[in-house]
Amino acid sequence: MTNERPPTRNHRWTRWLGAVVAATVGVSGLAAGSVSAGNGDGNGNGDSGSRGSMFAVVDQIGARQLWEQGITGDGVNVAVIDTGVAPVDALLGADKVIAMVDLSFESTVPEAVYLDTYGHGTHMAGIIAGRTPGADPSQAEEHPEWFLGVAPDAGIVSVKVGDSSGAVDVSQVIAAVDWVTDHADELDIGVLNLSYTSGSTLPYETDPLTYAVERAWNAGIVVVVAAGNDGRGAGELASPANDPSVIAVGAVEAKKNGGFKVPNWATSGDGDRNPDVVAPGAHIESLRVPGSRADVEHPEGYVDEQLFLGSGSSQAAAVVSGAVALILDARPDLEPDDVKALLTADNADAQPAAARHLGAGVIQLDQMLDLDVPPDSAQNHPPSDGSGSLEAARGGRHVAVNGVPVVGEVTVLGTSWAGTSWAGTRWAGTSWAGTSWAGASWAGTNWAGTSWAGAAWTGTSWAGTSWAGTSWADNAWSGTRWTGTSWAGTSWAGTSWAGTRWTGTSWAGTSWAGTNWAGTSWAVDSWT
Repeated sequence: MTNERPPTRNHRWTRWLGAVVAATVGVSGLAAGSVSAGNGDGNGNGDSGSRGSMFAVVDQIGARQLWEQGITGDGVNVAVIDTGVAPVDALLGADKVIAMVDLSFESTVPEAVYLDTYGHGTHMAGIIAGRTPGADPSQAEEHPEWFLGVAPDAGIVSVKVGDSSGAVDVSQVIAAVDWVTDHADELDIGVLNLSYTSGSTLPYETDPLTYAVERAWNAGIVVVVAAGNDGRGAGELASPANDPSVIAVGAVEAKKNGGFKVPNWATSGDGDRNPDVVAPGAHIESLRVPGSRADVEHPEGYVDEQLFLGSGSSQAAAVVSGAVALILDARPDLEPDDVKALLTADNADAQPAAARHLGAGVIQLDQMLDLDVPPDSAQNHPPSDGSGSLEAARGGRHVAVNGVPVVGEVTVLGTSWAGTSWAGTRWAGTSWAGTSWAGASWAGTNWAGTSWAGAAWTGTSWAGTSWAGTSWADNAWSGTRWTGTSWAGTSWAGTSWAGTRWTGTSWAGTSWAGTNWAGTSWAVDSWT
């Protein structure tokens, strides 16, 4: 095992290869993105005049001014709990994807392990830290053809929990958050991006998922979560965005006059717990995964060979995660509460100008770095104790293993959920999951740092009939639900990666829990 670790966030962590924690798990949902008709030159350049291009987004939030000062996210790694990443060009730079782990249903499918067969995680990673190989952020204003995420020199730690259908159980997501918390020091993780809403019926004070994200926050990780896409009249944020300790991000759409508006699909708060901030999240052009499920089923999202359109609070959260990486690059001494205080200190307005839609407004990085951290930045919200029911934390959303829904106080591994007896200082160890969770059944052969790139990626090895055939590309996943404005609504940012349109028997049945997904290659004894 090689384990090279920097003394501070200001030094780049170059490579880490260790024991894989490749789990065979899965259950419901990711928060959300959208696709719509694209336009590009076919050469990976997109439309540099588009208000949703990353070239435009970095100016909308004032990131370019930081780049010109040499603040590019260098030395800060962002953990992305999502559907994995694919080795597309803008994620192949040196030390870009510095580590990956797979806790999804596909973790033991050789053609799919670590890889983003869905397309969502790569879109997020691109917004956060994508970078055209060789591109210099300080010269980017003269090169709109380059693709650069908000923090182009930040690293990505990919924690895959969703499979090609996006399906994931809340127990997987809790495990993923705990994994990030437990590995934050050795991987120099400063930010956690979670574009997920669980649909939990529990108050945040007892929700196991909010306990997990609070544990990460208290460990010094800035946790950024998507507020959701349930509409302006939603009236409340879903878990984990309802937890006031973390940073909940809503989406706005850039207007022609340089201002912003709140899309109809953006989730509103209740006047007490609102989105903390908002960021551009409509018609965002980020990295495309050729042959992924979204790419195959939704050609209307195609911009060019490199880019794909997406809208939702997922995209907005990724913008803010990149922004946090820039802040930590400039001021590595800040604690999570300090970062949140700066993010909410001095922002742009949007219409309608109501806190339940906008929180503190649209982030403006060029105005933040000169601000002093408010003396009252420390948060004092009642903490979550994680004592609530796992079944209640699912919010009625269930995935199936070999056709059997995962229901009740059990994880997707079939292990018992022990409640408060495992809600201690270390959730990812034997205290709550035993050897079936933290032992050999999750362990693979390697982590895959830079070794995952290059010849091992063929695209067609998993984009053929076994992935793009009728076993998953049926009417339950295609059609108008993923096109136009509906893609930018609950279809991606609902309570289980994609709202009610993604839940129930339409995705928990044989369409993905059949032999292609639930066969002996991954449905091993540890599931039952």
